[in-house]
Amino acid sequence: MVKDMCKKFIVFDIDGTLLTTEMKFLDSTKQALISLKEKGHEIVIATGRDFTSAKSIVDEIEVDTYVLCNGSAGYVRHELAHEVTLSKKSIMKLINIATENNDQIVFQSSNGLKRHFEVTGESLTKAYESLGWSIPDFDEMYWEQNSIIQAMLFCKPEDLQKYDINEFRYVSWHNKFGLDVIPKEGSKANTILKIAEENGFKREDIIFFGDGMNDIELMELSGIGVAMGNAENEVKEKADLITDSCNEHGILISIY
Repeated sequence: MVKDMCKKFIVFDIDGTLLTTEMKFLDSTKQALISLKEKGHEIVIATGRDFTSAKSIVDEIEVDTYVLCNGSAGYVRHELAHEVTLSKKSIMKLINIATENNDQIVFQSSNGLKRHFEVTGESLTKAYESLGWSIPDFDEMYWEQNSIIQAMLFCKPEDLQKYDINEFRYVSWHNKFGLDVIPKEGSKANTILKIAEENGFKREDIIFFGDGMNDIELMELSGIGVAMGNAENEVKEKADLITDSCNEHGILISIY
């Protein structure tokens, strides 16, 4: 696909895209990224992960531009260049509603994350276990002592209507258990476009690989949107191309 193209701004989601469903990094994917770099393309990450959980991937593939927390934090040459935070007033509303409904919240800053309630709850536990992640430590005051760029809400789908907070929008990252809470003006798509333009790329120069519901907006914005074979059907419907799954060398196959 990009074999003979001029320099492009090529963006990858992490989970279910660069990594397999078992959270492994295929040698073929590493080979594909090396090949793209050798051809002069800019390699970028855009993920819902925070800095701590994304750092090992950033280091392994040696990229210096990455967008985290669904666009709420953007790093260029490893420096924080874009940040959108949640207001304390709206966070308090979120906490109050979650307390009333016995739901769980995890708060994220650009440097880490903590769960707000001491009791983890079934939804939070299952979501983290399904991804092989460690459950965040408990810190009830974390949101007050840090600039929060994203929260993760764990509630029943039918209860989401109770969280009618004007500042926030909610993006599903786990079909059964989890929602990302981000500022309305924040998104992977907005931050990627800003960084691309600031580095001399046009919208049509962006090529994006993704699989999840939080990838749809960036899939639509990109010059070429590539859905992994394991992507949600809604994501595939918005893609320009569909490659093989993340378990079956989808990245490598798609670049030739």
